[in-house]
Amino acid sequence: MSAIPSAGHSTLLSTSGDVSRREFRINHINFNDLWESLRLGVADWRACRTEVMVLAVLSPVAAIMLGAVTAAPNLLPFLFPVCAGLALLGPMVTLWFMALSRERERSGVALAEAAAAPFATPRLNTIEALGMLSIALFLAWLAVAGIVYAHTLGQSGPARGLEFFVRVFTTAAGWEMIVLGYLTGAVFALVTLCLGLVAFPLALDEDVTVWQAITVSARAFIKNPVVVLGWGFIVAVIMAAGTALVLLGLAVSLPVLGHATWHVYRRLMA
Repeated sequence: MSAIPSAGHSTLLSTSGDVSRREFRINHINFNDLWESLRLGVADWRACRTEVMVLAVLSPVAAIMLGAVTAAPNLLPFLFPVCAGLALLGPMVTLWFMALSRERERSGVALAEAAAAPFATPRLNTIEALGMLSIALFLAWLAVAGIVYAHTLGQSGPARGLEFFVRVFTTAAGWEMIVLGYLTGAVFALVTLCLGLVAFPLALDEDVTVWQAITVSARAFIKNPVVVLGWGFIVAVIMAAGTALVLLGLAVSLPVLGHATWHVYRRLMA
């Protein structure tokens, strides 16, 4: 069973029975909490072994992306923004792994039926609203990425296949696109980290409104900025490593990060 945070990590408090008036206590955490959360995330992944399920989802997605780029080469400039932007959907797509970790912590066994119980309650409304917000951020990122491309590398006309990658890395416009892309992507990643780190697991764990979930997550970021940014860096490194190994890497990195995010939440809020 996953370790429950020590007494130093206080439980959340409520000022009344009214959900809209609940107050949540946020703890200070340190980098040791992050490493412990990762360790517990790996332990949960080894217990749940969900990589086959992830591969079943990722395989058709990868096939669709490859087919789209092959059929419409003009979509090639969006390949990297789409892959990078998947991190913006991370809190949403890994919510099931958080649910499994939650159930494993509560009962010692991550049974799918019990883990799915919160999704059959009014909490689903908050989760769906947060999911729509994540999708909106993802689409906004793609729009911004398209604007960056149009005003940099896109000025030199369309390029296909290897020619596109040559232009990216050997022209001033290509490097300008890379720098602007990383800077704007960092802004979107920061917003996602600020809003999503606590909001999704909190909505899964408690009866909260969308506004509560978002504001509590933002407060957690403000109270632990350095550590939360450190967690964002860890997530970026693990996602990059998983992406480099294509489907097999993501089949491991996504569940581990989802499980670990649950334990980071528990240390922030519990």
